[in-house]
Amino acid sequence: MKVNERLVGDVAILTLGGKLLGGPPDSEAFKDCVYALIDKDITKVVVDLGDVKRMNSSGLGILISALTSLRNKDGDLKLAAIDEMMEGILVMTKLNTIFETYETAEGAAQSF
Repeated sequence: MKVNERLVGDVAILTLGGKLLGGPPDSEAFKDCVYALIDKDITKVVVDLGDVKRMNSSGLGILISALTSLRNKDGDLKLAAIDEMMEGILVMTKLNTIFETYETAEGAAQSF
């Protein structure tokens, strides 16, 4: 999994690419990125999943962990560009009530 970071004002947009399966390299890279943002007092994060080809329950766990860490610092995490399969996963797990989703990363960033 690749993680690209960019700032739009005080919002970090993390664009993920590849597979979000939660193995050690994936989870560590993503967690390190989120913790580095928190250390810089950046607690508004959008995760752009448009280039993610596959996600499993461990991948969801990574997102939930990041959401929890950010909310503990009075921040939030929003998802952008999810496909129908990921939307179905969020609905089945009822995580659609936890995560706010947007069509675009820019739209999610503006919602803060």
